[in-house]
Formats: sequence, structure tokens, C-alpha cells
Amino acid sequence: MKILLKKMLNKIENMQISQKMILGYLLTIVLPFLLFAYVIYYQIYDKLANQYVLANQQNIEQLAGNLDDRLGKVESLYSIYQNNSVLIDYLQGEYKNDRDMIYAYLKEIRSAISFSYLADPLVEEVTIYPKMQNELLTVPGFKNYNEIAHFLNSEELRTLTPTNGAWKLFNASQESFLVYYHKLYSNSFSKEIGIIEIKISTDIISELLQAIKTIHPKSDLFLLQQKNNSVIYLSRDIEKKQIEAIQKDMIRNRSDYFSFNKGKLFINSTSLQRIGMTVVEVNRKNTIFSINRKQYLWLAGGIVMLILLTILYYLIVTFMTKRIVFLSRHMKKDGLNYYTGNFGKDEIGYLISNYNSMITRINDLVNSVKKEERLKKEANFKMLQAQIHPHFLYNTLETMRMLAKADHNKTLENMAYSLGHMLRYSLSNRNDTTIQEELEHVRLYIAIHQIRMHELNLDLQTDETVMSIQCPRFILQPLVENCIKHGLTKKRGLKKISLFISVTSGNTIIEVEDNGIGMTDERLAFVQSVLQGNSETEYIEGQEVGIGLVNINERIKAYYNSNSNLSIARSLSGGIRCTLKLCQKESQHV
Repeated sequence: MKILLKKMLNKIENMQISQKMILGYLLTIVLPFLLFAYVIYYQIYDKLANQYVLANQQNIEQLAGNLDDRLGKVESLYSIYQNNSVLIDYLQGEYKNDRDMIYAYLKEIRSAISFSYLADPLVEEVTIYPKMQNELLTVPGFKNYNEIAHFLNSEELRTLTPTNGAWKLFNASQESFLVYYHKLYSNSFSKEIGIIEIKISTDIISELLQAIKTIHPKSDLFLLQQKNNSVIYLSRDIEKKQIEAIQKDMIRNRSDYFSFNKGKLFINSTSLQRIGMTVVEVNRKNTIFSINRKQYLWLAGGIVMLILLTILYYLIVTFMTKRIVFLSRHMKKDGLNYYTGNFGKDEIGYLISNYNSMITRINDLVNSVKKEERLKKEANFKMLQAQIHPHFLYNTLETMRMLAKADHNKTLENMAYSLGHMLRYSLSNRNDTTIQEELEHVRLYIAIHQIRMHELNLDLQTDETVMSIQCPRFILQPLVENCIKHGLTKKRGLKKISLFISVTSGNTIIEVEDNGIGMTDERLAFVQSVLQGNSETEYIEGQEVGIGLVNINERIKAYYNSNSNLSIARSLSGGIRCTLKLCQKESQHV
């Protein structure tokens, strides 16, 4: 699992940004939207299904209640006969002669039987089975008591009481009947004197089923006999196994309504207690919640809206990533040229702007390196020009020093010695040196000038902790040379060069100052501007003082870092003060 997950993450990592954004859109927008819609749909569906089943149950129970009322009305006809004193007297054998019996039948009993047909159109036939009287059995409405055994068994007869009758369904070859039986009793209800039979048509049940079918034409209906759970009516062909499963769920759920077969079927049922039957309605989900044309249009509209939003998101993603693609192509094709396409003001535009700034810095660095290389080549060329037979010059100077020593000319001897060491230092192939060696070279240089300029003094103050720091060669001697050549040569009286070395905030500070004639304010401002990078160096080409200072400034920046610099200002004595700031690291100590 971990390996598979790692592979998937690696694959996603290697995808393009647009593909990642589209994948993120699918995972964070589309998929949650579909899941949310699915959950909401089924929540609404469950709610509607429950409402439908409950409402349908109320309809069926209402229809069953109407049937029960009509059956109750039929049952109430029993009281007409039980309370008819003439009929009760006849059944008890009170009439002894035929004339009184016929008179009672024609006046009271026949009219009571006829009233039943008029009181309820459902009544098709009323029959009385006298238990103690065998007269009048040939007239309509009376039959021999023994014939009741063809319709009711002994157990069913025992269920008949003074307060309870019984309904029974008879299926004949051509038609079916519902029959209501009730025992007739003497006036004191102490003795059974007969049974009344009221026959009605089963149309009353058909009307109930038809009313249910009117509400749901595609539903399936069947009637169950409560006594033995047998099916006595089936509207459509339903498998026997399915009916048995529904019956088991009805018993298990102990409810008149529930869903069946994983919610594909909705079951509603109600009991017809008077006739001992149960009506069961089966509705299929796909027939109830069928999608109509309007719902299809809503569904299609939702899908189209989702597609349009997806296309809009893709266009936005393409617009965002297009600039990145164009920038990468530009970087690959055009190298270190500026990107001139559409920037924008967003994060990508900020990236492009920083890229152009980086190109500017790179170009500045390249130009700086090129300039340094050019200056280095020029210095090497000048050094090469000076390296004409160096051993011959060394030997000549050494010979001059020995001759001066032999003639006891101390001044000439020291001059030859200083000049020889300066030549060796100048013609050395080393790229850098230490501050101590650079100071020694300056001392020798000044010592030579002091032979000519007796009034020249050197004030040197150093910090011994920085003597071993490495530095480029010839960063001090040109400054001292400028002091002598441009500041002190034309000055009369005491000539002084001050050289101070100190450490400030971890940086080495070297100050070279003279008390010479200085320079004009315009010239000083121009040189300061050039050293600070605010003016082009081409304007000082050929001007010895300017180009020398620029050379030193650029070399220390290249050697240390861009924070190192050379600055120039007017000294307190009226001359010029040059300050070197060297931002060295600890690793530069030797």
C-alpha cells in the first residue's frame, strides 16, 4: 500500500501544473459536489418515500374504514329481525293455526324482509333458518334449519353469540358472495330460535380494490385470508415466493407499511376485521418516482452548468499557466535577455518581474567580471612590459648597492635596496598578498621619495590583529602615490602622509590622508560619484588619479564582496583622505 501510494505521489509530482490544478479541481470541487448531490438526493428520496408510504397508508385505511362502515350497516339489519316481536313469536311457535301464521307473515314478517332490500342496496338475499318451527318453509325468506350445516360447520356456529355475528366468503362457479350470519334469540335471549343469513355481493370488495387502483394504477394488489394466510385475490402475477416473503416481513416488522427488497418495493396493508381479510398493496419504486420531462431538463441543465464551470476553470488554469510556459520557453531560448511578454499583477507577474531583476543583477555581475578581467589583462600586459630581463635589473641594482656600500654611500645603498625589493614585489606572479606585505611595500616606496623630499613624513598607526589579512596587491601604494604626486609635490613646507589601520564592526578600515593642496570641489564630487557607481567610468579614462581609484574600488569589491568599497573625502588639514573598507571573513586570515 505504501509503495502504491508513493508511486501515485511521484506521478502527481511529475505532472504539469495545469494537470495538477485540474486534478485538484476534480478532487476538491467536482467529486465533493457529486457526493453531496448524491447524499442530498437520497435524503430527499428517503423523505419522499416515507411521506408517500405514510400518505398511501392513510388512504388505504380510509378506504378500508369506508368498507367497514358499509359492512356495519349491513350488520345493523340484524336488529330489525331480533326486535320484530311477530317474527320472534313465530320462531318460538306462538302461532297455533295457519290463519294467524299467514296473517303475521304477510303483515309483519314479509315487510321486514323487504325493508332490508330497500335499506341497503348491497343486500341481495335475506334468509331465516327457524330452529323450532317447520311451518312457512316454502315461502320466500325461510329455509330448513338443517340446511345451515352446508354453510357453517360446528366450530363456526359456536362463534355466533347474541352480540357477535360472522361473515363468510363463498366462491361459486360464476360469482362470489359475502354472507353475514347471526343467531336469533327469544325475547329473554335465553334460547336460540334460529339463524338469519344476509347475503351481499362481493362488489363491495371490488369497489375497494378499484378505488386503490385508481390512485395507483400500476400497483399490485392481493387479498389474504387472515385465518390461514391464503391468497384469495391477486391483481397481477406475483411470484408465490415473493408473497410469502412479504407475509414474513409483515409479521417481523409488525407494521402495516414498510419497504421491501432493498427499497425497490413499498408495501401498504390494512386489515378488514369484519370479514377476516387483509388488503396488501405493492408499489414499485420506479413507477412512483419516475423522472418526468421537467426533471430531465433540470438534470440536463445541472450537467451542462457543471461542464461550463469546468471549461471556465480550465480556461483560467490555462491563462495562469500559459505565462509560466512562455517564461520557461523564453529562459530556454533567449538565455539572459529580458522577458517582455505579459506580466500581470498577480504572483506570476511578481515572479516574472523578479526574473527580470535577476537578469539585471546577472548582467551587472557579468559586466563586472568582464571589466575585472579586462583590468587584469591590462595590468598583466603592463607587468609583462616591465618584466624585461628582470634578473638583469636585480643584478644591476645589487651591483649598484654593493658599489655604494664599498664607497660608504649609505643613501645610495638604501635606495638601491628599496628599489630592488619594490621591483621583486611588483613583478611577482602572486594575485594577492597580506596587509603587512602591502605596508612594507608602501614603506619602501616612501623611503625612496624621502631621499628626494626630506620634509616628507609618514605617520603610521596600525592594528596588529589585521596584519595577516589577505588583500589584493597594490591597493595602498597607488593611494600613497596620488598623495605625493597630486597633493604634496607642489606644497611647500612640511609634507605629511598619515596611514591608519583599524577594525570597526568586524571590518578592516584603512585611511590614507595627506596635508597637500587637495582638489577642487567639482573634481572631488565627480570622483565620489564615480566611486559610488552614479557616473560612467568612461568619462575619467586617461585621467590617472580617477582611473587608479576606480581600479582599486572594483578590485576590492571583486576580491571581498560588494559591501567593500573605496571612498574619498577632504581631510581636516585641507588635503585628501581615501578610506578603504574591507569586509573580510575569518578564513582570509593567514
